[in-house]
Amino acid sequence: MYQNQRIKDKINILGVSFDNTTMLEMVENIKQFISSNTDDNLFIVTANPEIVDYATEHELYRNLINQADYVVPDGTGIVKASKRLKQPLKRRVPGIELLEECLKIAHVSHQRVYLLGSKNEIVESAEKKLQSQYPNIHFAHHHGYIHLEDETVIKRITSFNPDYIFVGMGFPKQEQWIQKHKDKFKHTVMMGVGGSFEVFSGSKKRAPQIFRKLNIEWVYRVLIDWKRIGRMISIPKFMLKVAIQKYKMKSK
Repeated sequence: MYQNQRIKDKINILGVSFDNTTMLEMVENIKQFISSNTDDNLFIVTANPEIVDYATEHELYRNLINQADYVVPDGTGIVKASKRLKQPLKRRVPGIELLEECLKIAHVSHQRVYLLGSKNEIVESAEKKLQSQYPNIHFAHHHGYIHLEDETVIKRITSFNPDYIFVGMGFPKQEQWIQKHKDKFKHTVMMGVGGSFEVFSGSKKRAPQIFRKLNIEWVYRVLIDWKRIGRMISIPKFMLKVAIQKYKMKSK
């Protein structure tokens, strides 16, 4: 684990320990890591209500993400929950936007970025579009339909010697993959990025600005993909668990 010299401000939401930080602070943290001489890696988790709800019911996964170097609130629901629990987080740190900030850093520094995840045609398309946007970055990719133990992919990535590995397999697999293999790399920023490759490839669109401003991106995702309705049950479950936690706090 990377030993950041800063004293961290942590906020516990249903057993998941969030870093009370902002996008600007995270960008500075990443730059500080890049300029350091450590051989350790930087493991970042961007957790939304779905992830926290899953973590409350899966102890191994909860322990795994709590061992990450940073856990940031990717979702307005997390920030609202922190306020209800009288432990307010500063603000949301959207995972796709943090990924874009990393790419800006990599572009300026002429670094190497590995994209792991999604279908081959999607991650390949994402790489091509990102390459045109960030021509100074050296990209490589592999699809995400692999076993956690697949050593062939590990050999490919280690031979590429990336500065960043972005894993778009969806939770919990992407975090499990990072935790299992992170010690095989040196001085690498590693982050699960969910469906970001679909957005970058153009196969899916990010929610329009109005949905983002109203903090209801999840509504847009359901409207364009009805198959997500089953997954969205985790949002009311998360809200109910927060309400129960708040009641327990009042009862003490």
